[in-house]
Amino acid sequence: MPFTAPFAAMGYVGFVQFEGGAFQSNGLIRAFSADVRLSQEITAPDVVDGSTDRTAYQLGPKIVGGGVEFPAVFDRSGAGSSTADVATLIYDACVNRTTGGQLESQFNISTRYTNQAASSFKYEDCIVNSFRFSVTQSDVIRIGIDVIGKSRIAAGPQTATNFDNTRIAVWADALFNILDTSQNNLDISGNHVRSLEVNINNNADRFYTLNGLLEPQDIAARKRDVEGSVTLMGRHPDLGNAAFSNEDRCYEETKLGFGYSVNNANCSGAFGSVLPNVILFIEELSLTNDLFETTVRFRSLPAASLLTLNDDPLRRANASVDLGVMFPGVTFP
Repeated sequence: MPFTAPFAAMGYVGFVQFEGGAFQSNGLIRAFSADVRLSQEITAPDVVDGSTDRTAYQLGPKIVGGGVEFPAVFDRSGAGSSTADVATLIYDACVNRTTGGQLESQFNISTRYTNQAASSFKYEDCIVNSFRFSVTQSDVIRIGIDVIGKSRIAAGPQTATNFDNTRIAVWADALFNILDTSQNNLDISGNHVRSLEVNINNNADRFYTLNGLLEPQDIAARKRDVEGSVTLMGRHPDLGNAAFSNEDRCYEETKLGFGYSVNNANCSGAFGSVLPNVILFIEELSLTNDLFETTVRFRSLPAASLLTLNDDPLRRANASVDLGVMFPGVTFP
């Protein structure tokens, strides 16, 4: 039976949607890019067999993983399907753990690539391995995640709910503050900041067993890394001195708040979190003919205990008091 004539299938008719777990029906997003995929390495090892050619091949594990990047957006209050809350849900999926150390939320990712019948897949039992929040002056607020999943199945024809029009959150909507009134006398707002990046990495790994499958038996998160960098216009002496005098202290209480919000009653969608126990690196300086900037890297040690997991300071509910101090008057979901 002859194949039908090929046609140019455009990718803009596709979509990516997070389903189940914390997302329920709110996981449809407007994505800059989505490269979650299934891959498998096939090798031809060296064997001594009296031949000049390779005569044996080996299958590797089936690996589901990749990244999704999307802009933070607002929405008309109560209007239709929106990514206004997805940033918050994805952050929760990245940081919220059980008392056994596992991530609370596993979910599926449905991806339709084109309108062709066989171009829709569902990636099952996925976790958010890493979360990235970044914003640069004169640019949009970007949120990127790295996911790891167990398997892929054909999803059949899929349709997406129509989006209403909405505004992308930009640098003017970003929230930032570094605060420590106990030791370092720091209170630094976004007025000094040119760019910010925050990364939370669960360092998850796939674990295989003799279960008769090339897919992992389970995916487990390890100790997480919470770090990032902030680039300032010029040099902030208090920030620089706090890092320079790290050896004078035996603990840190510096807090870094970040997120976005809009001051408009007709809009919904906001996100915010606070990183506790922030250790500042000595600033990076370079002299050029361009604007003088300094970059300060940082690392946060939240110190969440499995015995009192509900007190994890990265959980948004536990960060609400600090958010109210850093960003008074802003309402977060």
